[in-house]
Amino acid sequence: MFNVFKKLNYIIDRRMKLETVGILLMVMLGTGLELLGIASIKPLIVGIMSEENARRQHWFKVLTAVFPVSDYKILVIIMLAGLSLIFIVKNVYLLYMYRCQNRFLYDNLRKVSLKMMRSYLNRPYSFFLEKSSSELLRNIDKDTSDLFGVIRSLVMLATEGCVVVALVAYLFIQDKSITIAVGFMLMIFAIIIVKVYRVKLLKMGQQNLYYESQVYKWVQQAFGGIKEVKVMNKEDFFYQSYDKAFQGRVRSEYTYHTMTSIPKPMIEAVVITALLGAAGIKIMHGTHMEYFVPVFSQFMVAAYRLLPSFNRLTEYIGAISYQKPAVDAIYNILKEMEAADAAGAADAAGVSTPNAAPLPFEQAIHVRDLTFHYENSDREVLRNVELDIEKNTSVAFIGSSGAGKTTLADLILGVLKPVSGKILADDMDIQENLNRWHHTIGYIPQNIYLMDDTIAANVAFGVPADEIDHEKVKRALARAQMTDAIAQMPDGIMTQVGERGVRLSGGQRQRIGIARALYTEPEILVLDEATSALDNETETAVMESIDALHGEMTLIIIAHRLSTIRNCDVVYKIENAKAVRTR
Repeated sequence: MFNVFKKLNYIIDRRMKLETVGILLMVMLGTGLELLGIASIKPLIVGIMSEENARRQHWFKVLTAVFPVSDYKILVIIMLAGLSLIFIVKNVYLLYMYRCQNRFLYDNLRKVSLKMMRSYLNRPYSFFLEKSSSELLRNIDKDTSDLFGVIRSLVMLATEGCVVVALVAYLFIQDKSITIAVGFMLMIFAIIIVKVYRVKLLKMGQQNLYYESQVYKWVQQAFGGIKEVKVMNKEDFFYQSYDKAFQGRVRSEYTYHTMTSIPKPMIEAVVITALLGAAGIKIMHGTHMEYFVPVFSQFMVAAYRLLPSFNRLTEYIGAISYQKPAVDAIYNILKEMEAADAAGAADAAGVSTPNAAPLPFEQAIHVRDLTFHYENSDREVLRNVELDIEKNTSVAFIGSSGAGKTTLADLILGVLKPVSGKILADDMDIQENLNRWHHTIGYIPQNIYLMDDTIAANVAFGVPADEIDHEKVKRALARAQMTDAIAQMPDGIMTQVGERGVRLSGGQRQRIGIARALYTEPEILVLDEATSALDNETETAVMESIDALHGEMTLIIIAHRLSTIRNCDVVYKIENAKAVRTR
């Protein structure tokens, strides 16, 4: 448990810690009201049973001083009304307290999830080359939810624990022997529950974490490649794979919920048996029967309140063990990210400032003594590469698959960081000015990612709907030679493209990708195999859009087909980790 607190202390911020203190103070007040409700039962029972006994009690003197009435029945009615009022106030307050607790939990769930999302968005591109998207999705969604499942269990553990301790202490004052008998039985039962369940539930929680990731993975893979799934009749494979992952998830879930439901009837049996057994022993030892009416009434009312609390305590302890792997996962992720930030690994990935000024580019891009290899690999993809790309020229990178063309383009884009060497825009290192560099350069990938939104939203990409400049969208589409196609669409630039652009042709998707890159009016445009997935006729049409940009901006084109680079001013062949100029 201490380990959980240590990790939560790292994960949650100072404001949340202060809010936690406030919640605990509310819990203490709620506990006081719970205790007041139980403590008020005995005076009422004594008052109803015997006026004579009641008049000897200190509380009776206080009551008659506050309500000076001569009719004893009126006093009993006042006591009944008072007890009702206590329980009404107590339960109204508890409802308010639970509302505050839930708001506290879910507001902070959003904050931690946002913190995770921001942390991931700030990771360098190389981070995503090594991570599974299903794992990242699970971390942001399910793991943060489970993390707050642990926090909720701890808060409720404190809530119920305070009530249990306060009521047990009060009952101990009322009758030590019965309280000790019941408490002893419960303590033995609780030790067994914690010892037996904790390890089992922790193991199931770790298994559930794995199966959650697998469920996300198979959903993404099935729907992400749905066309291939349909064409190749592979529905059953993905269905079975998804079912297998969900079976593991269901197995851990229903085992967990079954195990957490076992203590409830057992605790009830233990408490009632211990309570009745202790009462029987006291009767055998000569305790007067009249003693048991008020005392036993209090114990029964307390048991009615305590039994659910004991049940929930075991549930919360079980939930903490079951969901602890999510705390471990988020703690480790944030620790890794903190270490990466401290080492400067996030320098290349800061979220761009929307209004940052573009990096000045007047002469050329200079690649100097550039060497690169991927993490966890000793093979140098590029070694001591030297080249220059003059402004407003078109330069092609050609070579076999895996030679390093795309890697060189990614280094020029700034999404990868060189192992050694530099890339300069004129005389400025792009790695030291990435935000501004990204406002200077545009990018068109081989596979255009389109959001399930309008053409305008996809061209502006990442700009809020009310901030999109529709005139800039139209200019970018015109430069991408998409105007005629847009004119034939009933909703024009507000046409919905569908998920991943399924309602558009391949050529149209590619042209929207070009328009997207042109929307920000960059001075440099990088095209990474931008036409390789198209047929010859569509490629010719798209290349006309690209050729129209020659001389207007600096073009860096990666291609396999010679037809794609026929109009390029300079051609470099990437082979043996070097860049050799062939034209």
